[in-house]
Formats: sequence, C-alpha cells, structure tokens
Amino acid sequence: MIVCSCTVITDRDVETALVEILNAPNAPIPTPGVVFRHLAKRMNCCSCAPVAVETIYNKVDELEKKGLISPTLSATTRNKLLTFKTKRERLTPGSNADQPARQSKEIVRKSA
Repeated sequence: MIVCSCTVITDRDVETALVEILNAPNAPIPTPGVVFRHLAKRMNCCSCAPVAVETIYNKVDELEKKGLISPTLSATTRNKLLTFKTKRERLTPGSNADQPARQSKEIVRKSA
C-alpha cells in the first residue's frame, strides 16, 4: 500500500524503517517525520501525515506480534503514538475533538 504518493513510500518501507528505528539504542518516538528522515525522504504536501501515523501505529503492533520488536518497547511506543495522535486530532479543524467548541459557538450566535 502506498503511504505517501509524493515520495513513493509504501507500508513495507515504513515497516523496514520501524524495525531499524525501534531496535536502535535510545529509539525516538517513530513519528512520520522520524520515519521519513530515516528513509531519506521529505514530506511535500503533508496530506499523507494521517495515513502515515495510522500505518506506523498498526505496523508497531504487527512487528510486536512477529517478534521483531520487544513488547515493552511496543507498549511504550504505542502510548507515545496515541498521545501524538490525540494531540493531532485536537489541533485538526473539523475533527470530533473540535465538535463541542464549535457547537457552543453556534449556540452563542443563535441566542445573540
């Protein structure tokens, strides 16, 4: 599956990069930026970021099941990625996390 069509990164590329990144000493959080830099690529339009995050999250789980990364590292990475994903959703306009704020603004406008 193509994760980024601008730089032609596939889910297999992401998987290979994750194995190398997560098995390194002092492994960083495998964000899309970390994975892309590891692959010597750069995000161009960044529309692939949500797909990249989801692919990374799923691949970490798959790599743990295959025994290619340790379960402890996988759990830590998953928690960090979940935090990263939640922050991204809160900052993305139109996301579900933004819903209550928009609804309260609409109520204020209607009552004014």
